[in-house]
Amino acid sequence: MKYKILATVVMVAITGFITPVKSQEPTTDTPAKSNQVLNACVQNQAETLPNPFSDVPADHWAFKAVMTMHYCGAFRKATSPALFQKLQPTNSQ
Repeated sequence: MKYKILATVVMVAITGFITPVKSQEPTTDTPAKSNQVLNACVQNQAETLPNPFSDVPADHWAFKAVMTMHYCGAFRKATSPALFQKLQPTNSQ
């Protein structure tokens, strides 16, 4: 019985090394600009930004939440719009 378990573990480990998991490719080639991101976050419209995930389609029930977390962060509603204005990049940056 122990040999069967050991053989199964070894076989699964070898298979994992032979066929590694492939990373997902972004679905869009054009990244969002910082002003677009800031405006979308302040207006609570992060779902209008380009979708960087290939496994979350636009009609998925969690699409808006995933996009908001990706672009705006976890505590977006706790951040005032004035703070977003302070964080905007200047021409020297």
